[in-house]
Amino acid sequence: MSSPDTPSCAHTSPPRHPPGDDVPLRLTPIGWVVERTDEEGLVKVRERYRKCLEGLEGFSHVWILWWGHEADRTVTRVRPVHGEVPELVGVFACRSPDRPNPVLLTLCRILEVRPNSGELRVSGLDARAGSPVVDMKPYLPGYDEPDGEVSVPEWVEMVKRGHRPPRTRGHRR
Repeated sequence: MSSPDTPSCAHTSPPRHPPGDDVPLRLTPIGWVVERTDEEGLVKVRERYRKCLEGLEGFSHVWILWWGHEADRTVTRVRPVHGEVPELVGVFACRSPDRPNPVLLTLCRILEVRPNSGELRVSGLDARAGSPVVDMKPYLPGYDEPDGEVSVPEWVEMVKRGHRPPRTRGHRR
């Protein structure tokens, strides 16, 4: 039986829908980004989910999944890296926050975990203050790495090496 501190984990099968049908989904934030600077971010977890933070202090990094509530959900193509890549690519081929369902993912270093107050202080968080957090998962070396050879487009390698292509006007289409 669940209590306010122990959310129910009951699994139910969703109704079956034919391919192509819009299926309504419902996400409930587990917390919010309440502070963010260039160096640090603070996530405040809702009271009923605070026990979910227990044990996280043993990890160095955490994946934070957050909702891009300010995203433009109509955008389908962008110029990656804030418009610095000349060619347009589909939003599924880049990390743009503008996308049909802006579930965004950031790998953060854990600085402090306070389960009693529901606070998680991290570095590397790129969500804005006020962004809803929908889930967190610890980073697991070996599990969070793909099998086999990894390939990326040339523009990704250029950006990693610090070679910025000529900037173009506008990054959305």
